[in-house]
Amino acid sequence: MIEIRRPVFVSGENPCLTLVDPETDRTTAVVSYWNVELSPWGLGHALVLWLEPGAAAPELGQGAIFTDNQPLARALVERLTQHFQEFRGMALLDLPIVEAECRQTFNGEHYRAVAQALDSLVEVEWEQILDRKQVNWPGFPAGEAAYDLTTVICPVGAGGLRLNGLAVGGTVQTVTSESGSPPASSAFMAFSETWIGPLEADKNAA
Repeated sequence: MIEIRRPVFVSGENPCLTLVDPETDRTTAVVSYWNVELSPWGLGHALVLWLEPGAAAPELGQGAIFTDNQPLARALVERLTQHFQEFRGMALLDLPIVEAECRQTFNGEHYRAVAQALDSLVEVEWEQILDRKQVNWPGFPAGEAAYDLTTVICPVGAGGLRLNGLAVGGTVQTVTSESGSPPASSAFMAFSETWIGPLEADKNAA
């Protein structure tokens, strides 16, 4: 049975990377990269970067939002990204929005995203795919709103982040299930990702 859903908020790719200090279990960096192919604000990219204070490049403070479409980046962070589990408790709305050239490559196994700003170069990599699965999440909670999410998630076993050529400390953390199911990971690639909404008030409350 065919089901037609509207409105489409955004559609594209949205890999995420969380690096963890293996000795302390502290999060050292979190990246959410958006390659948006359809939105009310047109096409564009946004690389949302949060850094542990003092853990990486001092000139970037606690991070920044690198983008080639500032209205799109602002909407993504305000309406969705700040509500992701990976960014819980992190003040993303306080991060500066920086004009940058953003691009990504993917060869079927290795995903690489780059943001080149005037004084900053951010390079992020995901590799070693552990699983491929479709996720349907009706009513994804996003503050006072909600969205229906469909996406293809590929957890990965390795990844890294470089700022102005220097590697940020921390590693991708994986957890193997005793049931033998594919391991979970603190880094994943996300393809064919579509957000429908915001949903009507009655469905949002369900």
